[in-house]
Amino acid sequence: MMRTTLFWIGAVLCGIGAAVMVTSAALNYFGVATSYNFGNPEKYEFILVPLWQIGLAVAAIGGAFLLLRRRFKSSG
Repeated sequence: MMRTTLFWIGAVLCGIGAAVMVTSAALNYFGVATSYNFGNPEKYEFILVPLWQIGLAVAAIGGAFLLLRRRFKSSG
């Protein structure tokens, strides 16, 4: 049961991360720079992180779940 859960969580996270990276690449192709602000705009703090880096982090977490799946024995 745990292997299946880790597989699906990892697969979904990898898919979301890949979709975000592809979307970021497509928008950059059209000239739209995509980024997310982790700062506080009221204090004029701008910590802009490109969208592809966020997608890469999400995909890496999904890959970690898929690798973690190997540690558990198959129940069948």
